Amino acid sequence: MSLDIHKLQNGQPAELLISISSTEYEELYPAIERFKSKTGLLIDQYSDLKLSSGVLPLIQSIEEVSTESVFYNSLLKVLKQSEADGYGIMFVGD
Repeated sequence: MSLDIHKLQNGQPAELLISISSTEYEELYPAIERFKSKTGLLIDQYSDLKLSSGVLPLIQSIEEVSTESVFYNSLLKVLKQSEADGYGIMFVGD
């Protein structure tokens, strides 16, 4: 299973930005739980989630639990780019 993050264009997934493997998802789960407690939104491997704005709470949640691994740094880079450039993202589950 994987979870893909795409650039959001016209409400649809466009360019693939990064893929998250099942193992990476498990590593990320504490940040996902923090994000859910802050926003009420759940990122899971089996459904899709659009974030047309408000990526900052996700970035903050990841930074709070980051292990400084290559995966965390790559994911944060993608999310921070989205926030800086003002485009939404879409999580696409299997």
